[in-house]
Amino acid sequence: MLRKLVAHVIFLNPNDLNRASAELIEHDFNVEYLDNLIDDYNRAVWVNAWTLSELDDSSFFDWVESIVEPVGGECWKLGSLRRRLRAGLSRRRGAR
Repeated sequence: MLRKLVAHVIFLNPNDLNRASAELIEHDFNVEYLDNLIDDYNRAVWVNAWTLSELDDSSFFDWVESIVEPVGGECWKLGSLRRRLRAGLSRRRGAR
């Protein structure tokens, strides 16, 4: 079954972002630049990369790593977007 999976990717050199984004898009990912996650101590750039896939989380991580590592990226977090959205909704409901 297809799931929407997301990976949080960091680029320590912002100059790698365009090439990496193009590579992710070529592999059918949607890419979102996270301008609210700016590292004050270095020039790191964060992106969310998501796609539909039948892969399990471990295989998805390996796949994303194989795409972003050669172009200067590192995968930090990943998983099912649906699971994260449910967790976020649960936290919000509990906060009321």
